[in-house]
Amino acid sequence: MTTSQDEKEGSIARLEGTHTYEEDIKPAEVLGPIFARWRLIALCTGVGALCGLVVSLLLPRVYESRATIFPQQSRATLSLASQLPIPVNMGGTPSGYYTALLKSDTMLVKTIDRLRLLRNPYFSRGESLDLNTAVRRLRKFVNVKDNRDGSVSVIVRLTNPYLAARVANTMLDLLGGMVETESKRKVRFIAKKLRETAHDLRKAEDEMKRFLEANDIAAIDEQSRAAIQELSELDARLLAADAELQEVTSRLKNAGDLESLIEDEVRKRALESSRELIVERKAELEKKLATLPQLATQYGRLKRRVELLNQTYATLTQQYQLERITQQGEGGDYQVIDRARADKQKVAPRTAVNTVLGGMIGLTLAAIVASLLAPVDARRKDR
Repeated sequence: MTTSQDEKEGSIARLEGTHTYEEDIKPAEVLGPIFARWRLIALCTGVGALCGLVVSLLLPRVYESRATIFPQQSRATLSLASQLPIPVNMGGTPSGYYTALLKSDTMLVKTIDRLRLLRNPYFSRGESLDLNTAVRRLRKFVNVKDNRDGSVSVIVRLTNPYLAARVANTMLDLLGGMVETESKRKVRFIAKKLRETAHDLRKAEDEMKRFLEANDIAAIDEQSRAAIQELSELDARLLAADAELQEVTSRLKNAGDLESLIEDEVRKRALESSRELIVERKAELEKKLATLPQLATQYGRLKRRVELLNQTYATLTQQYQLERITQQGEGGDYQVIDRARADKQKVAPRTAVNTVLGGMIGLTLAAIVASLLAPVDARRKDR
């Protein structure tokens, strides 16, 4: 019994002795050896801060310029959405389209060409750059940001504040020419048709002139002339009806309210009825002209062609002017909120931040070295 009790008391004493040893470990004993090398810590902290300061002074200064645009939602889309009884997500935001244009390689290439950046020392840094390398470099300097309020910002960072502002403003100037709107497509198409019609009209007028010089028009009786004139007028009326019918059909596909839909539907039916009457009358006159002498038939064909081309040219010219006017105020355009300005306040390198960061790195390294050397110092003291 005595032996067993002594063994238990010995075990308890050993456990209490171990517990007492763990409790005796104090933060002062751990941190003391580290703070004992305060000179090393101070030196490393100072050297780290000095290195951060030197690096900041050696790095080139970077300046930032910012330009902002605000894309405007199409008025037709907004009108339609406002009449719906429930909120509707209209799909992609207008800003997404402009953001994609500003980020595109086409925009960057045009900017490089416009500003001749390949020859600019602030951009090329004395290097001989090809176009692909220049595009990749400019992409690093340009940041296009799609803001929460719907606006789009072009942020350019370069070592020259004036060049940064020029790059941002040039991208805004080039954006207008890259935006593809419905009226712009129509203007381009109508302009092409105008050139073709003008060329055909000149050829038809020259052919008519040669015909009149070679033949005696007085030989054609008055009744035949009247039929030819009426047929020419019918051709012009048919052309105008087809153009208006096409316009009404287009409006029906994009009708925004019930009243406009009804009016356009009624107008469409009236135009279709009028067109049928014109076609029937044309068929009657063409049968009549088929019985006329060859001279009258040829004259009628040439005159109708000249009249038709004249009417086509006049209609296309009117449509061209209307689309040009529409293009100036078409929904989907954007408004320039802020153009970029040269700001001489650098945004990088951040000298204070780099200095503090360098000091913290030096302090950390010194603390690690001091903690590693602490056991060595303890063994020396024991000896």
